[in-house]
Amino acid sequence: MNKGKKIIKHSTLFLDESGKSSLGEKENEPFVLTGVILDDEEISPVEGFFNYIKRKYRINLNEPFHSYDIFENSKSKLSTQKAKSLVITLADFISLIPIKIYVVSVDKSEFKKALGIKSIEDFKGSAERKDMREYPYRIMSSLIFRWFATYLNRTGGIGQIVVDSRRGGDFQLLKSLNLCKDPHGPLPLNSTKLIKEKCNAICFAEKNFLSGGLEITDLISYTSFFSARTIMNSMNNIKLNLVWKQIKKRLKNLKIHKIPEVEIQKFFRVDNDGVHKYLKTQKTQKTQKTQKT
Repeated sequence: MNKGKKIIKHSTLFLDESGKSSLGEKENEPFVLTGVILDDEEISPVEGFFNYIKRKYRINLNEPFHSYDIFENSKSKLSTQKAKSLVITLADFISLIPIKIYVVSVDKSEFKKALGIKSIEDFKGSAERKDMREYPYRIMSSLIFRWFATYLNRTGGIGQIVVDSRRGGDFQLLKSLNLCKDPHGPLPLNSTKLIKEKCNAICFAEKNFLSGGLEITDLISYTSFFSARTIMNSMNNIKLNLVWKQIKKRLKNLKIHKIPEVEIQKFFRVDNDGVHKYLKTQKTQKTQKTQKT
């Protein structure tokens, strides 16, 4: 035995999204990204508890728990009575398990305003401008990475990130993580250093991958999305607000972090004129063409 050798604590950040991340889709609907931290030593008992719940309600143990399919999909949803009973059980479950939760949301109209985007035409042209559609994902994931790295630093541990794979979203997530590790990137240098030191791996889970951590994160993100859209009342028939109440207790200031315009502008280094540099390039090119003509 290696007496006196310090045991390094390992933790996992589970990530899931709800809504459309692109600024060009569903402009009047928010986008939500949810992070859930679970210490690795707790994963097995928590997943075992969750599987017990699935077994009790005759939910297939060999398939991932997707909240939409359980509560809304007409082809697979539970009866109202059974769903209500499940929700009550899940609310108790969330109240008991040792997880940390961070939910981030954006208002797409405010987001575009913060960058100086006037219309869909501003996304056309260069690759950089096209990429601006996915800027919400970039800042939201960066904030969650920083939160995770800060937690790992406080506990003296290291961690991995497990993500529910989404087409397009995987690339954006990798890009965000690389930016977060770049000393010239959008985050303060101390945060960049922590993320580089503490976040050692990232895994993208395919649709049928079984992970209790991801399934729980799916439930939390799904529920938070109803709150972000202020339509929780639409799920009163199954009392989904009971789960939300337990989630809210775990959130800083008891609420979802809705990213304000000033934070968006600071992250993307938007000047005082309120226009992102890529949009300025576009306008400059148009002006030059007009002058030549």
